[in-house]
Amino acid sequence: MTTTTTRTARPAPSGRVRGDRGDRVGQPRVVDRAWVVEMVVAINAVVIVGMWVRHGGISSVGGPGGVAKAAGQITGLLGTYAVLMQLLLMARLPWLEHHVGLDRLAVWHRWNGMLSVYLLVAHTVLITVGYASAFHTTLWAQTRDFVNNYADVLMAFVGLGLFLAVGVTSARAARRKLRRETWYFIHLYAYLAVALGFAHQLAVGNDFITDAAARAYWVALYLVVIGILLTWRVIVPWRFNVRHALKVKNVVREAPGVVTINLTGRHLGTINAQPGQFFLWRFLTRDGWYKSHPFSISAAPTAKRLRITVKDLGDTTHELQSVRPGTRVLAEGPYGTFTAKKHAGRPTLFIAGGIGITPIRAMLDESRSRSRSTLLYRVNTPEDVVFAKELDDIATRKGVDVHLLTGLDIGDDQTDQLGIPAITRLVPDVAERECFVCGPPAMIEAVRRRLRAIGVPDAAVHFERFEF
Repeated sequence: MTTTTTRTARPAPSGRVRGDRGDRVGQPRVVDRAWVVEMVVAINAVVIVGMWVRHGGISSVGGPGGVAKAAGQITGLLGTYAVLMQLLLMARLPWLEHHVGLDRLAVWHRWNGMLSVYLLVAHTVLITVGYASAFHTTLWAQTRDFVNNYADVLMAFVGLGLFLAVGVTSARAARRKLRRETWYFIHLYAYLAVALGFAHQLAVGNDFITDAAARAYWVALYLVVIGILLTWRVIVPWRFNVRHALKVKNVVREAPGVVTINLTGRHLGTINAQPGQFFLWRFLTRDGWYKSHPFSISAAPTAKRLRITVKDLGDTTHELQSVRPGTRVLAEGPYGTFTAKKHAGRPTLFIAGGIGITPIRAMLDESRSRSRSTLLYRVNTPEDVVFAKELDDIATRKGVDVHLLTGLDIGDDQTDQLGIPAITRLVPDVAERECFVCGPPAMIEAVRRRLRAIGVPDAAVHFERFEF
């Protein structure tokens, strides 16, 4: 059995909104600069290969094992470069996030991570095969020779093992079985692996031994990446928390297993956070200080309050259901491009599932009374609705059409309460709207597919999976 409840205190204002057309005339132009990043990465890869050629890489192909050794050298160089790019993707550089987008960065991070591991494994195997062929010995004997007689090769093997551990635990199947804290701490070993690999590269890498220009290039590359990491992963968060000194003001129960945590601190009015964005939060309790979790702000920030809303999903989220007022909190952010600011004034459709209402609730604070805004909120039971009174108030004050879609059935594209017929019935002009979708990953993918089938351009469908 399903029910649909509509909460609209007054009809949405009539009249044509400027730019309200299927071709989206008047929509703010969003510049996609991903091509800039891709071009810079490609140019540097070409430079690396060119330097390898310049210091005699091709001439090493001749002789026994020459091809394997040459291939091992180039895979090692490109694998090291890919690892540095992986660290850059982990640096949370605002320019990258703003101009590329968090979801695309997550995809790049996943694929580049696999490429890094493949290249480094190939480097290890090919170099061993090449030297074994050149010296007419076995692979095992050559490996022992590397460890016993070549500087820092043992550290390189340890580093490779760490990279493999990071790669294996990053696979989707493994991540589903690991606690987020376990996965996070294993990922930290990537930094140690980079340091071990750099020591190996300094000791035996041809780029460092025979080519001063290549040595300067690689040192500069490492310094730039390390500088960016220190700035955005250490210095900026440290300054943020010293300035704002966040702590828990109170905890309010919103629904079964869902609480809102109100935070107070200093100079909150200067926090440049937009509704829809999220922070990484650490609650400084006995068991929570080392756990960092992403939670969206669930209301527009004010000079006196930051607010997050947390559902009990186990581990840290369970502990936060009863966090004590006065608990100190560390925050890192804001992150994310899931915001409606650049589309302000345009007809908007918000689609939320379960606790996915939190960033959308914050964005509704910025909804303008003269624009057409509709919320489709999918939950299992009426008791699962979060912010029920606040949504009533938003419907009254801003004329937002709020539809609560409740029920336990999960249908297909045609019968689900967020299926194609339901969406077009509740929002007949959906193809002309900016659509913001947040909820479980399966729901997001299903809604994206249905909106595309209805005729909503992909560029008008906004979402983030919060894989951070």
